[in-house]
Amino acid sequence: MEVTGNRFYRLLVKIGRYRTKYTSHRNFLIILSFIVGVIAAVAAVLLKITVQFFEHRVDVMNNWMNSNWLSATLPLIGTGISLLLLTRFFRHRLNRGVGFIIHNIITNKGRIEKRHTYGHILTSAITVAFGGSVGLEAPIVATGAAIGSNTGHDLRLSEKDTVLLLACGTASGIAAVFNSPFAGIIFVLEIFLLDFSIPFFIPLLISTATATVVSQLLYPGKFMFVASESWSIPAIPFYILLGIFCGLVSVYITRSVDYIEGYFEKKTMNWKTWLIAGVPLCVLIFLLPNLYGEGYSTITSLLRGDYNSLTAHSLLQQYSSYSWAIVLMTVLLLVFKVVCSCLTISAGGNGGIFAPSMITGGLTGFLFAYLVNLSGIYHLNTPNFIITAMAGVLAGVMHAPLTAIFLLAEISGGYKLFIPLMIVTAISYFITRRYVKHSVYHKSLVERKILTDQNDHDHF
Repeated sequence: MEVTGNRFYRLLVKIGRYRTKYTSHRNFLIILSFIVGVIAAVAAVLLKITVQFFEHRVDVMNNWMNSNWLSATLPLIGTGISLLLLTRFFRHRLNRGVGFIIHNIITNKGRIEKRHTYGHILTSAITVAFGGSVGLEAPIVATGAAIGSNTGHDLRLSEKDTVLLLACGTASGIAAVFNSPFAGIIFVLEIFLLDFSIPFFIPLLISTATATVVSQLLYPGKFMFVASESWSIPAIPFYILLGIFCGLVSVYITRSVDYIEGYFEKKTMNWKTWLIAGVPLCVLIFLLPNLYGEGYSTITSLLRGDYNSLTAHSLLQQYSSYSWAIVLMTVLLLVFKVVCSCLTISAGGNGGIFAPSMITGGLTGFLFAYLVNLSGIYHLNTPNFIITAMAGVLAGVMHAPLTAIFLLAEISGGYKLFIPLMIVTAISYFITRRYVKHSVYHKSLVERKILTDQNDHDHF
């Protein structure tokens, strides 16, 4: 082992001499940002494709059996396997979520252990492929951050350069999944609380552009089907009302995460907590099949106008032609999506609240537009309200309005909805800030006094 370590060190010394002789430090960082962008993008896209493949297979099986008992039992198996990996293989040393990255930037010079370069891909793939009701964005962010961090650390770069590559890996993961390079960059600046400068910005541009190209090469389609249309001036009052509803939903999500995950954090993660959280999770998924997995397919169906998909394989399937059944099912999914996400994580799964926030937002926008159209007061463009509400709830939960605006603007195929996105996200953000001072990513760090209100710049 010592001989191998010496050889690796000598290799690093040779690389250092080579780059000093043949390239400037700035150009070397740009080259590294390109490499980190490629690796992070490949990891993100392969994870997403793998999970989608297995989710589709389960959906086919449910249709064949005309029942959803399979998708209701698989999450218990997936969280159980993930729990074994987290406790036995990683020995509780694989930090879940996004907060630990910010923690390491502040207290550990951006140094992230190597196990995070593969641990999150492994555990989150198993969790979500087996139907855990969480998102892959947090594991993708953690993986990209670890790739960038370890690249900088292994090459003996400075703390500033290591944090830069960490940011490149994170932004590249977001860019690759959503084909949204600007949203990836803004996410890093808003969530990681990093200072903006032009020398810092250029490598981020390179890495996210590279990640987007790699994503397109590996997966020419889109992970989400979104199609926005032009909006009308008379609909502005309804967008204002939607922003208020999104703010209230954001508060509900944040409070639910605090309560449920706070309850399980007091307990040791073992087979008992796996059953306590896993069994209710399976029951909810059996009753509400659309809670299975990430949930983007549900939003895609709603955007296409397939409202009957909400009741498929559920107890309300025979009533799918009735408006009350559509409304009831939407409300149930809206209320219990975040509950299932928290139960998945508490049962031992690995995932994040990013996707559940977007899904809940999409359901909020659909419910709002559906009820208004049903009343006959005014006819709203339902897809537009689904898209803007996704941004509104995401902005409220993460306290990152710019990320939400640019992300939904990019994945909706253009900037037609830019003004409605600004209206809804701004109102939702301010309402959420009124009741929830810190985002889900920063709250625990502030409570542990790792962050202060001066560090957490998501306020006015």
